[in-house]
Amino acid sequence: MLIIVIGAGKVGFRVARQLVQESHDVVLIDIDKERLEPAREILDAMTIHGNGAAPKVLERAGVQRADMVIAVTGQDEVNILACLTAKHYGVNITVARVRNPEYSTGSEALVKNELGVDFMIHPERLAAREMVDLLRMPAATEFRHFAGGTVELLGFKLGPSHSSLTGKTLAELKLEDCLVVAVDRDDTLLIPDGQTRLESGDHIYVLGKVGYFGRSCMFPGMRAGRIHSQIKSITVVGGGEIGFYTCQALEKLRRNGLTLKLIEKDAGRARWLAENLPYTLVIHGDGTNVDLLDHENIGGTDAFIATTGHDETNIMAALLANRLGVGEVIIRLEREEYAPVAEAAGIHATVVPRLIMASTILKLLQGDRLLDITFLKRGKATVLEAMVFQGAPVSRKPLKSVGFPKNALIGMIIRENETIIPKGKDQVMPGDRVVVFSLEEAVPKVRKALGL
Repeated sequence: MLIIVIGAGKVGFRVARQLVQESHDVVLIDIDKERLEPAREILDAMTIHGNGAAPKVLERAGVQRADMVIAVTGQDEVNILACLTAKHYGVNITVARVRNPEYSTGSEALVKNELGVDFMIHPERLAAREMVDLLRMPAATEFRHFAGGTVELLGFKLGPSHSSLTGKTLAELKLEDCLVVAVDRDDTLLIPDGQTRLESGDHIYVLGKVGYFGRSCMFPGMRAGRIHSQIKSITVVGGGEIGFYTCQALEKLRRNGLTLKLIEKDAGRARWLAENLPYTLVIHGDGTNVDLLDHENIGGTDAFIATTGHDETNIMAALLANRLGVGEVIIRLEREEYAPVAEAAGIHATVVPRLIMASTILKLLQGDRLLDITFLKRGKATVLEAMVFQGAPVSRKPLKSVGFPKNALIGMIIRENETIIPKGKDQVMPGDRVVVFSLEEAVPKVRKALGL
């Protein structure tokens, strides 16, 4: 496929890199020459300096032959116009990154037929959804569903409450209905085996059958629900789009007695939020002001979420919340390289809208074989859900002899109505769905093994 990506920022670069790895022909366009430099040096892709919405620039990119156009610049209007122009040239599939909800309030037919956009991606809504999901599973740093909701992936850090896990090898633990698929120790990610011994401070990733973590005494605090019963009060700092969508979603999921507070620095925005969030107490103020946080008894809140557009502000607000004794702290990050800083500071979970958006866009390209793709650890790891077809190299052989890449692990096999945690003697059969955890460098070999 020939795919044109417009916008060479972090999202555009990540999408383009993944597409190149999948052997697509990629053209990357950006109006800023400097943004194109990393792509020229690293990617086997054509780069074009220019306005990606301009017909002449798109013609230079080969839009007449393109199968897909993905517009992910920082400007909604440019992205929509680029898709509309691409449709004029007959491009089959167009994708636009759109922040302003007003562009998507019309009918689906209007968006497709008049605006020329087949898929609108809303990064703020996606980020808000992830934050709400994390509140369903306190203590988790990541929480994802796969295989139609039958498989859960959790990431969390081993601490004092996990004494039943630490100091033992995975073989000694004899875990049932779940599998530890990765261990992050001192910011080095490794795929474990039975002899891997877990240590306090390890950040581990576990695949489990749905509902298992709520039943198991091995994973205290991991009991997912609508909103965890331990959480009776939530404070959100930052009333931008992510903060608004997060509170809007929480209002819909509220239980009896759940209280919501939203702190917003801009007076006009605070008034608008108060008018549009009927079940949220909106406070005009600075979320990094210690006196304000103390006055609002933030130390007594069960969960604290910082969603402003400034990473430094979110980290500072989260540090103050931690210091005041808040049990669950989640922040939005625009720069994923700040994630280790946040983790070292005791912040429980970080949400990076760009990574979520990149994985969402890539899901649209996967067809009937690769069903899902999710990035973890700032893109250092990838979780793939795939359908295994007849003739795939991994099929009809015991896993211990299949030659699967060393830095990857098949964590779950879904066969009809059965969910299987595989062992070395198990075989993957045509028609099975598999969930695979892979380090970034092993992804091309994983795809080859799965016949993708």
